[in-house]
Amino acid sequence: MAKAGQPLTINVKGIEIAAQAWGNPQGQPVLALHGWLDNSASYSWLAPALTELADDYYLVAVDLPGHGLSGHWPEHHHYHLWAGVEDIEHIADALGWERFHLLGHSMGAAMSVLYGGCFSSRLLSLALIEAIGPMAGSVGEVPERLADAITKMKQHHPSQRRHKNKELFVQARMAGMIKLKRPAAEAIIERSIEQNSLGYAWRNDKRVMLPSMMRLPEDVVQAFLSKITVPTWGLYASDGLITESMLSPRWQCIPAAKSLHWMSGGHHLHMEGDVAAIAQNLMGFWQGLNA
Repeated sequence: MAKAGQPLTINVKGIEIAAQAWGNPQGQPVLALHGWLDNSASYSWLAPALTELADDYYLVAVDLPGHGLSGHWPEHHHYHLWAGVEDIEHIADALGWERFHLLGHSMGAAMSVLYGGCFSSRLLSLALIEAIGPMAGSVGEVPERLADAITKMKQHHPSQRRHKNKELFVQARMAGMIKLKRPAAEAIIERSIEQNSLGYAWRNDKRVMLPSMMRLPEDVVQAFLSKITVPTWGLYASDGLITESMLSPRWQCIPAAKSLHWMSGGHHLHMEGDVAAIAQNLMGFWQGLNA
C-alpha cells in the first residue's frame, strides 16, 4: 500500500530539494533516487514495506532537481546524468551521512552507477532497479547531438500550459511512453503539478525533456562499473526496458559481490509489482551485509 513519508527539505547548490523519509532516523541511511519524470512518490510503496520489515533503516527519497517539488536549475543550465553524481554527493553531505546505502530506479539507477564508480568508498551498498548505468552513445554522434541539444535549449520557454482538469495529468502519465497504472500515476502527479487560479500546470522543469548534450560511450560506462567496490543488488522486470542481453555485459564489469534478480512486472515494478517480495529480497540483501 502506498504511504507518504515524512517531508524533508534540503538545500543543495542554491536550490531546495524536496524529500520524503521513512523509518528510524537513527537507523542505517538509505538514499533513494527516482526515474525520469517521476519523483519521490515512486517509493511510496517500497519504502514503507522495507521499513516495516526492520526498524533499523532510514530511507530518504528525494525529488531530483527539476522534478516534483524540488527547485529548478537556473536558466541555460542543462540536466546531465553525470551532474547527478555531484547532486548525490551534496545531498549526502546535507543529510550529514558519512556512508549510506544507495538505491536507484531507472534514471536514478543510471546516476547511482556513475556515483558508485566515483565514490564507492562512501557507499555501504548499491541497489539498482531497471537500469545499469546510462544509455551509451557513439563518439561519431557527438557533434550532431550537441548541436541538437543547444538548438532545442534556445527554443526553450519555461512557461507551462495550464488546464482546469487535474485528471488530464493523470491520464497523460497513464498513456505515456512508459505507462503507469492509475494508483501509481496519481501518486506521481500529486508532486508533479501545481495549481493557481488559472488551473493546473506541470511543476517539472521542461528542460528535463530536452535531449542530452552527450551520451557516454559504452567503454566509459563500463569503466564506471569496473570501479564499483561495494556489494551490488540488481532487480529487473520481465516486461521492463532492460533485456538480459543488454544487462549481462555491464553486470559482468562490476568486480564486487553481486545479487541479480528478475521478477514479473513492468518498468515500475517497485510500485506496481509484487512489492512485498521485492522488499523481502532487498532487505535480505542489506541484512546479509551485516552477517
